[in-house]
Amino acid sequence: MTSILETLFLPLVSALPGFVSMLILLVIAFVLASFLRKLTLTGLNKIQFADKLHKWGIIKQEDDGKGVIKNLGQLVYFLVILFFLPSILSGLNISSTVDPIASMFQKFFAFIPNLIAAGLILFVGTFFCNFIKSLLIAFLERLDIDTWYAKVTGQEKLPIDTKQLISVLATVVYVLVFIPILTLALETLGITSISQPIVTILNQVIGALPSVLVALVLIALGSFIAKLIGNLLENLLETAGINTYSKYLTNKEDANFQLSAVIAQVVRAIIIIFFFVQAIQVLNLQVFNSVGTAILAYLPSLISAIAIVVLAVIGGNILSSFLNKVTNNAFLAGLVRYGILVLAVFMALDQLKFAQNIVQSTFTIVLGAFAVAFALAFGLGGRDFAAKQLEKLDKKIDKE
Repeated sequence: MTSILETLFLPLVSALPGFVSMLILLVIAFVLASFLRKLTLTGLNKIQFADKLHKWGIIKQEDDGKGVIKNLGQLVYFLVILFFLPSILSGLNISSTVDPIASMFQKFFAFIPNLIAAGLILFVGTFFCNFIKSLLIAFLERLDIDTWYAKVTGQEKLPIDTKQLISVLATVVYVLVFIPILTLALETLGITSISQPIVTILNQVIGALPSVLVALVLIALGSFIAKLIGNLLENLLETAGINTYSKYLTNKEDANFQLSAVIAQVVRAIIIIFFFVQAIQVLNLQVFNSVGTAILAYLPSLISAIAIVVLAVIGGNILSSFLNKVTNNAFLAGLVRYGILVLAVFMALDQLKFAQNIVQSTFTIVLGAFAVAFALAFGLGGRDFAAKQLEKLDKKIDKE
């Protein structure tokens, strides 16, 4: 009988100290967790943490800060419970179950310092970025961008809203400052499988930033130089009286555009294209570099072709008007004008290296057709004139 009782109660008696210690640890854990939660909530409310979050721009409304404080208190509560949980479970003498959990919590608590450090880096970094953004917005608002833009370009104000532009610039600076902070926070976590690819991408972005900034400066500088040179050239051409030839481009007395403005706009476009291609080359993008090089190589041919066509139109219209006044023959004047224009088009296509063999063959055929047509017209329409001239020549020979 005694052996049966020992068999029944001995395991219970031997497990009793562990069970009591488990209950004691459980009570201590709940009491300590509740105390630390209350202490955290009281401390955060004392320092007016919700107001500080609102001032720092982390939360939009002050009421949201109360929820943040409550969540922080709950986080402290559960962390304390988790800290005591392995010791509580070990009192039950179930090592096969407790050991994996204890190992998991050991790794978790070993990771907490890295997590706290990364959180502090992000917290301080966000505060610093918001401070820089606010400082930059205040500086740009005091700078009065509209006034500087008017001095540089001669226009009254920017084509976009100034406040919107300032906000965009400040946000760009915010992102540029935040990227290194985010990189440091990810490296602090020490989770290489997650952080390493992200850090690599962020490092590539940071490495490309100088090239991007130089490219943006080149584009902005090119736009400024293009506008400056374009305006100067337009004024010089207008002073030189080139606008008097505007009517010859449309063959109308009242031309609705100025030739000086057209030439200046073409020059502006060429300068902007040049700086844009240079900006692409700074970015070192191989595909776009090849395209940009091809554009620059083709640009002289394009300019020459445009110049040939424009000069042909002006010259053809001038010669057509002159012939129309002298001969009073509109057909002949139109024939000369369109003949010059056709010739110029073929020359422009040849300059552009556009199917050169086909263009040259077509030009030869068209020129030959014109020659044959002229010969036939003169031969058929000028027989009487030729007969009279031959008769006069015959009489003159007889007299001699």
